[in-house]
Amino acid sequence: MHSIRRPHGFTLAKRARGAFTLIELLVVIAIIAILAAILFPVFAQAREKARQSSCLSNVRQIGLGVMQYVQDYDELYFPSVTERTAPGTVANTPDARFIWSIRGKTDPYIKSQNIFRCPSNPDDWPTPVANNWWFSDYGFNHNEAFLVAPPANQAWVDFYADANTTDGGTDFGVSDQYGLSDIDSPANFLLLADSERANGGASRGGVYPQKYMAVVRPTLVPPADVNLQQARIAARHIK
Repeated sequence: MHSIRRPHGFTLAKRARGAFTLIELLVVIAIIAILAAILFPVFAQAREKARQSSCLSNVRQIGLGVMQYVQDYDELYFPSVTERTAPGTVANTPDARFIWSIRGKTDPYIKSQNIFRCPSNPDDWPTPVANNWWFSDYGFNHNEAFLVAPPANQAWVDFYADANTTDGGTDFGVSDQYGLSDIDSPANFLLLADSERANGGASRGGVYPQKYMAVVRPTLVPPADVNLQQARIAARHIK
């Protein structure tokens, strides 16, 4: 009998390859981890840029609403922007005090109350209570010199009155006592800004530009609660 010669390298069975070796598995895991470390921050930055664009759109819409209000009221701004300054004869309810907030003032021109929430603010607004009904993530730079106390904060009324005496009022917010023509540098004037209170809570429509005050009028000393509760510019989009 003759034996059958098989071609060189031919085997009767092929070796099965059903799993990774431990080294190969560790290499794959390491590659995935490196890719995740590179891509996740990029995705997070992209999401934040989208939220920043949405926030800027909110500010733009509110600003347009403010300007429409000004045009309808002989180029004068709001008499007040927070419900705490409503006359005592006004019922202390959300519906009655709505018109005294910036959200109420601009509502006829904006129509959507959703734009007063910044998409980058992860915190829920406080539960509305008397004198604190209408919150906002955007503050209006208002002048408190002409508010009547009570319930206005008299220390801030006096501070703004002093600012008015030394500067004519145009550097420190607007009110129904000032119009468009009274602002000397419109391109540099702060009207609206992302805002929050010192404790991180939401503003009720105002913003106090403390750093701006210190630069423009360093001799003016703000009231003691300036770093405790007053709303100020929030840096939600600056990390």
